[in-house]
Amino acid sequence: MKQESDDPRPKISITRRCLRALKRLVIAVLSAIVLYAAIIIVGLIPVNNDFEPPENGVEIFVISNPVHADIVLPINTDGINWHDRFPESCFSGDNRDATHIAIGWGDKGFFIETPTWADLRVATAAHALLWPSDSCMHVSMTRPEHLGENSRSVTVSAEQYKRLIAFINSSFRRNAENEFIQIDDAAYGSNDAFFEARGTYHCVNTCNSWIGRAMKSAGIRTPWLTPLPKTVFLYLPE
Repeated sequence: MKQESDDPRPKISITRRCLRALKRLVIAVLSAIVLYAAIIIVGLIPVNNDFEPPENGVEIFVISNPVHADIVLPINTDGINWHDRFPESCFSGDNRDATHIAIGWGDKGFFIETPTWADLRVATAAHALLWPSDSCMHVSMTRPEHLGENSRSVTVSAEQYKRLIAFINSSFRRNAENEFIQIDDAAYGSNDAFFEARGTYHCVNTCNSWIGRAMKSAGIRTPWLTPLPKTVFLYLPE
């Protein structure tokens, strides 16, 4: 009778294949990290280098904290009255004392489910960063004195502000009546609301990326790419 072979080579072969597969995985992950870092570094190159804030214009604010990013605009100017886009019926509370409106774009699941770091879930963050996902717009009624230390301001001309308005309006999805589509039962409090948005969120196209594109559309000096928190502040005055 033929005896079973005690040759260890098949087991060694399987082990080697596993090690090679693990090595390829590690190399792929490290390559992705290096590529992402390179994109970030190159993306910090500024655009709109000829920008000079006008003496008379529209002052806007930019917010960028570890959770969300917003651009904050006066509610009523010669260019637009944002109440026409977002009437009081959009919000559950009385916001008649608000002078400004904060608008941001971001991952739909992360945005709605993570108002603060305390609400952060690993699964939600991982999905937002690693998998392209649907987006939404967040709109809040506010005042400049409520913005906190994670904000900067800059003044733009009336023409630049019109371009900024056009960019923001183009980010909202609309219904058959050309109205913004509000997301039902989604809000952090009585002064905010969520709306359906255009575009897909991923690790190179974040809420800060959207703020950077908004600033570029208005001709403001800003990095070419701004996917990380606070990168939109890089060329703004303190």
